[in-house]
This record gives sequence, C-alpha cells and structure tokens, in this order.
Amino acid sequence: MVMQRRIKRDYHRFGPKEFLAFSQKVQLSLIGNKNYPDSVWGGNAALLQKIVELVTALVTAYRLASNGDRLLIRERDKLIEEVIALLDEMASFLEAVSMRNPDALYTTGFNIAQERRSFRRAKVALTASADFTVTNSGEPRKAMASASPVHGAYNYEIHINTKDPAVESDWFHKSMFPDARNMVLDNLDPVNTFFRMRQHGPDGPGPWSSITSVLIS
Repeated sequence: MVMQRRIKRDYHRFGPKEFLAFSQKVQLSLIGNKNYPDSVWGGNAALLQKIVELVTALVTAYRLASNGDRLLIRERDKLIEEVIALLDEMASFLEAVSMRNPDALYTTGFNIAQERRSFRRAKVALTASADFTVTNSGEPRKAMASASPVHGAYNYEIHINTKDPAVESDWFHKSMFPDARNMVLDNLDPVNTFFRMRQHGPDGPGPWSSITSVLIS
C-alpha cells in the first residue's frame, strides 16, 4: 500500500474571512521555511515575493470592503481570484519539489491530503535530456535554459561551473525547476559559465545531460 501526499485545493471554496486567514498562514509558513530554501525556489523565487505583496493588499481590501460597499467588495473578490491563481501555481511547484521529502508539505501552511494507492508503481528509467540548451537572456547576470520534458521526471535540477567542467568538485547546485521548458537562471556571475541538467523521478536523480557553456553578461 503506497501513501501519496498532495496539497488540497480546498481554498477555492473558502469565504473571504476564511480565505484571508488561510492565505496569511501560507505566507508565514513559507517565508524562511528551512525545508524550502532559496536554492529550491531558484527561478520561482518571485512566487514568494508575489504572495507577500498580494496577501498584504488583500488585508487592506478586506478591511475596506467590510463597510458593505459593492465596488470595494468587487475589488476584494477580484484580488482573491488573483491570490487563488498564485496559490494554485505555488501548490503545483511545492508538490513537484517535495517528491523526495513529502512530509515537508505539512510545513507549507496548505492543507494536505493522503491518498492510498494499492497498485505497485512501475519503475521508470530516466534518460538524459538530448536537447538541453542555455542562452544569454540579454539581461545582466541572467540566462534562460530549456529542454524537452522527460517521461517519469518530477523536476529538473541544474548545476553550474565557472571553473573547470572536468573537475567534479567545481560543480554546484544552482536551481530546481518543475518545468524544463522555461528555466530562468539569475544572479549568475558575469563570466563564461558551464551548465548541466538532470531529472529527478520517484527513484532519485537520472543521468546528467551534456555540458553546455554560455558567456554571461
């Protein structure tokens, strides 16, 4: 019997007061969460900043709409829809990066469901991406990586090397992404940089892709 954890999307049904309290709990749970450090968020770090901005705005909108003004209520409800869309995006990302540590989901502030699976999961052998590419985005200290999704992969990990790609100890983890088609790499040093990528699946990481290099501006 296999237990699978997932994030409930029950916040779609919450009333304004309950939703505000819930979104504040998620915000406080994720900021500074040791289970999800900056290295895990990688190119999705903007999600954390966005949740802070939207929840702060929602607190004000909720207070203003408490007088019953229909216009202010509509503005509050529109903001709630934006927060719901952001929470959906965050939930999918957190599920993807928590495959190897599903208990970490309990620290996110989201409500967690456990599903019983009676079937035996078939193992999937991960393969190296044949079309992994990295290009200079044209913005300072930033690059864009992409590859075709690999069957059986839960997320995609990128390592970088600014020294000798033949020396394994010179490589270090940069970011983890749930979608290989759009991987934004920022805060890079303005030097020639080597990149490689591998997938993570239910049985751990797969093989590394071929190495590519880009001059970061």
